[in-house]
Amino acid sequence: MLKKVILIAMSGACALSLVACSATPTKEETPKTTQEAKTEKEKTYPAKTVNNIEMQIKGIETTENGKGDKNIMQITMSFKNETDSKYGIGGNDFIFKSGDKTYQVKADANNIGTEIAADKTVSGAINFELPK
Repeated sequence: MLKKVILIAMSGACALSLVACSATPTKEETPKTTQEAKTEKEKTYPAKTVNNIEMQIKGIETTENGKGDKNIMQITMSFKNETDSKYGIGGNDFIFKSGDKTYQVKADANNIGTEIAADKTVSGAINFELPK
């Protein structure tokens, strides 16, 4: 009799544990769907070609500097070398113009600085320190 009760209890526990595994989305899966929707709505920027180097902005992100008195704008870009030789690209090759003001690259930031092989693509960031 005791064996039957134990078997019934174990069968019930197994049945309950299997019911807990369902295919309905959990609360953790819902933000992923929202995040995927945001990715699709991200702005795309046109590609520009200068000196046979195709450049395209992939994203722009703005944060405060450590002191809170200025903003740091980080532009992530991809560069495709459409020439037959290597081409060097660096953050100091860029300036940022806003109205009549011109801003230089933030020198102490982690800016791109690399050589692109022929027919290859690289990505990197360019950082500017701007007034609030």
